[in-house]
Amino acid sequence: MSRTSTPLRAIQSSLANRASPSLPSASQTYEPLIKSVLSQRLSNRIFAFSIAACWLETTLWTIWGIGGHRAVGINALLMVPFRPPTLLVAAMTWLAVVLPVIVTRKSQLTASRTIASSPAKIWHSAQSKKSTKHALMIYSASAIAATVLHVFLAYINETEVYGDPRLSLFVKSRRYPYYLNGRLLFLLLSQLILAFSSLVRNVMLDRFAFRWSLPPVSGHSFFAKYTLTQLIRVFVVVIVSTSASLFCASLSFAIIRMLFPILYRFPLLPMILRPFTGHFVRGSLTLVLPFYHIGLLFRAWFIGFATMIVWEISELLFDVLIPQPINVSHLVADSSVALISGLSSSDRIIKFFALLELKDIASDESPAGTARRSELFADQKYSPNQWTQLCRECLLLLGHDYQLFLRRGAPQPPPPASSPALKSEPQLPATPTPLLRKDIFRKEKSSPIRAVLDSFASDGPLAQAVDEGAESIHVPEIIKSVESAVLPQLEKSKDEVIKSVSGATGAVTKFAGIGGMAESVVERHAPAFVRGTAKDWKDWWREERLSKTVEGCIPFRELDVLTIEVLSHLVCASLSEDRYGVVQRDTPKVIEAMLSFLSAVEEYQIEVNALYKAPSSDANPSPTEIQESEAKRVEVEKGTDSLGLVGNALKEGVAQIARTFGDKLLAFKFPPQTARKLQGFLDYC
Repeated sequence: MSRTSTPLRAIQSSLANRASPSLPSASQTYEPLIKSVLSQRLSNRIFAFSIAACWLETTLWTIWGIGGHRAVGINALLMVPFRPPTLLVAAMTWLAVVLPVIVTRKSQLTASRTIASSPAKIWHSAQSKKSTKHALMIYSASAIAATVLHVFLAYINETEVYGDPRLSLFVKSRRYPYYLNGRLLFLLLSQLILAFSSLVRNVMLDRFAFRWSLPPVSGHSFFAKYTLTQLIRVFVVVIVSTSASLFCASLSFAIIRMLFPILYRFPLLPMILRPFTGHFVRGSLTLVLPFYHIGLLFRAWFIGFATMIVWEISELLFDVLIPQPINVSHLVADSSVALISGLSSSDRIIKFFALLELKDIASDESPAGTARRSELFADQKYSPNQWTQLCRECLLLLGHDYQLFLRRGAPQPPPPASSPALKSEPQLPATPTPLLRKDIFRKEKSSPIRAVLDSFASDGPLAQAVDEGAESIHVPEIIKSVESAVLPQLEKSKDEVIKSVSGATGAVTKFAGIGGMAESVVERHAPAFVRGTAKDWKDWWREERLSKTVEGCIPFRELDVLTIEVLSHLVCASLSEDRYGVVQRDTPKVIEAMLSFLSAVEEYQIEVNALYKAPSSDANPSPTEIQESEAKRVEVEKGTDSLGLVGNALKEGVAQIARTFGDKLLAFKFPPQTARKLQGFLDYC
C-alpha cells in the first residue's frame, strides 16, 4: 500500500459553543444616562433659578441704596437691573455665596438617612463626620463673602444719598489709625452666627441625605402646589432664623465687649490688643449701646435675611427638582435591559430612578406596555434572562431591608472570628523497650582524670562545694551602701509617679465635670423661670423620639414600596402575558418574601400601638400628664404611619396577586406559615 506525501487535516466546523451574554452593568448603560439628566437639572434649573434670585436680591439692594424711584425716577429705576455694578455684584454673590453651598450639598449627598432618635444623637452623629466641619467652613466663608459684597455695594450706591455707611475696616482716627471698626465686626459676627444656625438646621433636617419621596398621582400640579407651600414656609423660617441669629449676635458681642477689661489685666495681652481694640473699653455702656445703633441692627437683619433666603431657595430647588422621576428608557434601543441593569447598581439612588420607570412599565395598561412586558418575559437572549435578573435584584433589596428591620435598624454584626486550627505537634519516635533489661556490655574502669572532668561538667560534689563557698564570700560595704541608697530612692520615685498620674487623672475628671457643675450652678442660683426653661430645652434636646426609632428600622421604605409595586404588577401581568411561564417559577418566592416582611411589620405595629394607652376619664389626670399622653399618642401615630407605608404596600401587593390568580395559587407549594397567611387573603378576595 503506497503512502501519499500530503498531510492529513481535520475538517473544520462552523459550529461553536457560544454562551449567552449577560446583562450589561449599570455603569455601562443606565448610570451615565441618569447622571447626565441630573447634571442638566443642576445646571439648567437649579443654577438658573439661584442666579435669578441673586440678581433680584442685588437689584433690590441697589434700588434701596440709590434712594428708590423718588430719587432717580421710574426710567432710571428700570435700568438698575442692567447696570454693570448690579450685574457684577449679582454674579459675585452667586459665585461666592450660593455656588459653594450648592456644590457642598451635591458633593456630600448620600442615600442613607441619619438613624438617630433624638436631636442630641443627630448632632453627635453629624459632629463626628469630617464633612460637617467642611460644610461649616464653607457656610462661614460664604457668609463673610456676602458681608464683603454688601459693603462694596454700599460704598458704590449709598454715599450720595445716605452718606458714609461707616463700614470700613478701621475707624477713621488720626491718633488711633488701627482701631478696628466695631460696626463691621458686628456684621461679621452676626453673619457667622447665621452660618452656624443654617448648618444646624440642615443637620437637623438631614438635608445631606437624598430626599426619598414617592411621586404623586396628580403629577406636575402637585409639585407646583408643594413648591409654593414650601416657598411660603421658607420665608417664615428665614425671618425667624434671622431674628434669632441677630439676638444671639447682639448678646455675644456684648459679652465679648465686657470681657475686654478682664483680658487687659493679663500680662502682655494689652500690648497686643490695645492698638486695635482700645476703644472697646471706653465709650457708652454695653446695655445701652444698641439704642445708639438702631440702623446697624436693621442693616444686619436685612443682610442676614438676604443671605439666608438665597441659601434656602437653593436648598429648596435641590430638594424638589432632584428626586423627580427621570424617563430615559426611550433614549436607548433596548429600554428594559437598561432599566434592569440599573437595578444592579450599588447606588440606591440609581435603583430608585430605575424602579420609578419600571413601575410605569409594569402598570401600563396600553398595548405598548403589554408588548414591552411580553418582550421582557420572553427574553432568551441573555443568561440569566431579564426576568430572572429583575426578580433577583428586587428580592435581594427586600431581603436586605427585611433583615435590617428584624435587627430594628442596627448594623449587621460582624461575622464570628474563626478559631485557628490547632496544629498537631509531630510525635517523637518512641524508644523501643529492650528485651534484655541488663547491660550486656562489660563496663570499663574510668580513669581518675575522667572522674575529675565529669565532676566539673555536672552538679557533682565539687560544684556544690564551690557554690557554697561563693555564698560565704564577704560582700564589700561600698556595694551594700550603694544598694541601700538606690533601692529606697527607686521606690520613692515610683510612688511619686503614681501620685502624679492619679493627680492628672483627677484633674481631667474635674475638667470633664465642669458642664455638670455649670448645670448645678444654674439649678441652685437661677430664677425659677430660667430653671424651668433650661430643663424644658434640655429634655427636648435629649428626649428619645419613638417615631425616629421606628423610621430607623425602615430607612429605605419608599424604595421598598416601589420594589413591592413593581414585583406585584409584573407577577399579575404574567398570568396572561408570560408565554413560557418563566415568572411562575419565581412566584412562590415573591409571595413568601412579601408575606414574611408583612408578618414582621404587623408584629412591630402591635408592639408600637401597645406603647400608648388613652387616659381614662375616671383617672382625672393633671395637665402635665395629659400633655405627655398627647405627645406619646402623636409619636405612636407617626411611627404607625411609617410602618403603614410599607405594610399597606405589602398588603395591596399580595391582595392584587390573590385577586388575579385566585384558585390557581393552589398549584404552588408554600411553607405552612406562608400558606396560612395567604389563605386569609384568598378568603378575603
